[in-house]
Amino acid sequence: MEIIDVILITFFQAFVFFAVINIIIIEKINYSFWDCFSLLFGVVIPSTILFIIYDRESLLFLVISSLVFFYYKKRIIGVIAVLSSVLILVICDFLATWFYYLINGLTINSTVLFVIYSFVFALITFITALVVRLLMIKLKYTWLYGNKIYFIVLIICLLVFFLTMFFFLPDQVANVAEFKMIGIFYFTFAAIFIAILLLVTITTSREIKYRKSKQEIDDYYNYTLKIEEVNNRIRKFRHDYINILSTMSEYLREDDLEGLKAYYAKHISPLKDHFEANSLKLNGVENLKVKEIKGVITTKILQAQERQIEISVEVADEINEINMEMIDLSRILGIIMDNAIEASMDIDSPMIQIAFIKTDTSVLIIIMNKAPENLPKLHTLYREGFSTKGKERGLGLSTLKEITDSKNNVFLETTIENHYFIQKLEIMNSNG
Repeated sequence: MEIIDVILITFFQAFVFFAVINIIIIEKINYSFWDCFSLLFGVVIPSTILFIIYDRESLLFLVISSLVFFYYKKRIIGVIAVLSSVLILVICDFLATWFYYLINGLTINSTVLFVIYSFVFALITFITALVVRLLMIKLKYTWLYGNKIYFIVLIICLLVFFLTMFFFLPDQVANVAEFKMIGIFYFTFAAIFIAILLLVTITTSREIKYRKSKQEIDDYYNYTLKIEEVNNRIRKFRHDYINILSTMSEYLREDDLEGLKAYYAKHISPLKDHFEANSLKLNGVENLKVKEIKGVITTKILQAQERQIEISVEVADEINEINMEMIDLSRILGIIMDNAIEASMDIDSPMIQIAFIKTDTSVLIIIMNKAPENLPKLHTLYREGFSTKGKERGLGLSTLKEITDSKNNVFLETTIENHYFIQKLEIMNSNG
């Protein structure tokens, strides 16, 4: 009977544990049959057997195996969710146990006491998990969410908390007084941990804002230099055009059409081509009034032109608002443009074209670039981890798909036509 009780308790705690992880991970996780099979026979059942044999030490296997599984599913966010869930379960177990001690003196059946404990434990755990989920949603709409350094520091803090709780807390409590002492340690350590976490978050946030502001200043400075360069070429051209016309006038006066053609081909045409090739292709970009997106596009244009990639931008109508979180849209456009620039580095006569089209119901963004001849099939490109650029790459397009799939009003269409890789991003004005 004891073994059956242990199995039931372990399965119950495992269910709560995985439920909390899924609450904290704000992006939807699609579980296949093999995922469920792996969790049951690779994590839950072995953890139960190890718990029967080694008691609390089995927690290490549960945490490590869960870290491996959820890292495979959600990478670094999965690791944070697992460690956060362990932290939540440890604290909520203490609170539920404290409540159990309060009602233990009452004349209540032991089975009823266990049911009450389980209910209180699950209730407090799920409420805490929902609070953490709200914090994660708020974090998602900040620049911290995409910062790997911040995530690594967060993981280290969570690991330190878990290892401290695991190795320094006693397996059993002799009396209520000892339980109170442990409780004081719990909440003191938790308060210190939260304070450190807030300090790290605030410090990292300020550093990211500083770097972002510095990058914006550098981008604006580079943009200004480009404009000045174009203006200097225009001024020089205006200064010289009278002399150019004067040289042509002699051919006209003598009615030497063949000589004029040869002169034009040798001296005038190359000057025109050089001028056009080195000018900024920003036709109509002044109509893009969303400054965050204008900054991203301008930065990518400069990066492309530094790599001798022909690029043009068209914004036909004035766009003052786009119905999407600017951080997510910036990430999407950054991924698409980075991939377009990298793909253009390996082909002859590279070209990137960008268009913003405003309709009555949406804003349509089209980005197209010349595609390599050996480009893989589309479904392969969007598989997480796949890359044509080598190991440890290829998360861009899967991240792009993940962001767009999570939005009800955002639609992404990817096609390959006439050796052009075309991405059409439509953002509806309504969230319905």
